[in-house]
Amino acid sequence: MNQWITICEFPLGRDLSPLAEFIRRHDLPVRISEENNAQVVASLVPQLVEPLRDLFARWQEGSVDLARIEVQVHDPSEVQSETGGVNSDVDGEASVAQSATEASAKKSERTEPVSAIPQWPLQQTPVSLLLIALCFIGWFMRYKGLEAPLAIYPEQQGDFNLPGSILSQQLSQGEFWRLWTPAMIHFSPLHALFNSLGVWIVGRSLEARAGSLWFALLVLISAPAANIAQYAWSPNVLFGGMSGVVYALIGATLVIQRWQPQWRDVPAALIWLAVVWLLVCMTGLVDYFIPGGIANAAHAGGFAAGLLLGILFCLGGGAQRYFAKPAQSQNPQINTSRKSF
Repeated sequence: MNQWITICEFPLGRDLSPLAEFIRRHDLPVRISEENNAQVVASLVPQLVEPLRDLFARWQEGSVDLARIEVQVHDPSEVQSETGGVNSDVDGEASVAQSATEASAKKSERTEPVSAIPQWPLQQTPVSLLLIALCFIGWFMRYKGLEAPLAIYPEQQGDFNLPGSILSQQLSQGEFWRLWTPAMIHFSPLHALFNSLGVWIVGRSLEARAGSLWFALLVLISAPAANIAQYAWSPNVLFGGMSGVVYALIGATLVIQRWQPQWRDVPAALIWLAVVWLLVCMTGLVDYFIPGGIANAAHAGGFAAGLLLGILFCLGGGAQRYFAKPAQSQNPQINTSRKSF
């Protein structure tokens, strides 16, 4: 009678979707089940247990990207003659060898990083979830005409100088929150939705890996940078939106991906598309098609803040949290072969 052999266990809250995708992609005789308040990974093939245990342990530490791992499939006779593998009659005579061929290693080295947005547990990204909630709260307040406590009031027509501006008067009255709260104001549900998607896709991966403290610091610095830039550029217009913060997240992600090329939680093509969109909007062409126009200065100010903070973060060693040691695990030494009836 076949027996499932435990490879490793994970807490119930741990997202195992990359591991499950790795098992499915290579059609491994491995299952994931919930037992005794834990997620248990087990296999029917004894020879797979130790190699996979080591591989999954390194993945849990963050030093392995399973999307880059290639498992070579051999005919049983080839494995026996070329690699000295051990054969075992388990559900189709699975045979396992402990070393990969040179061709497999070269193929793995040529494999490009695969983009996949992880499904992070909600408890790992509380700041991102708060930002998304604030987008819709700000839209609701705007819809009800209650946005006055959040806004930086527009200036009257005439010469503008920051020391004598309405913002300076607000700050002199102790209303310092207005440096941040314009990011909450949204002018339509779609406006709130698109900014929320930016936080969900880019922000949650940044927060989950770097931690909520650094992520909150990034938001707290970039929001006033974006708001002040927009106010100084267009003081006579009421503005609002989380897009300046979203562009700060994009700027930080761009820097981290240059520093740590193996990190692809957020597709690089998506980041570059956002940068191109920023440049296109700054030409002024998009303003003719979107009522109210685009807050280009807020986008640019947030993006610049994100770039700067991303550089400081990486210089301080923060990039090590984003697959810091990929070179140790490019070619896991696992070969599998199966014979079907």
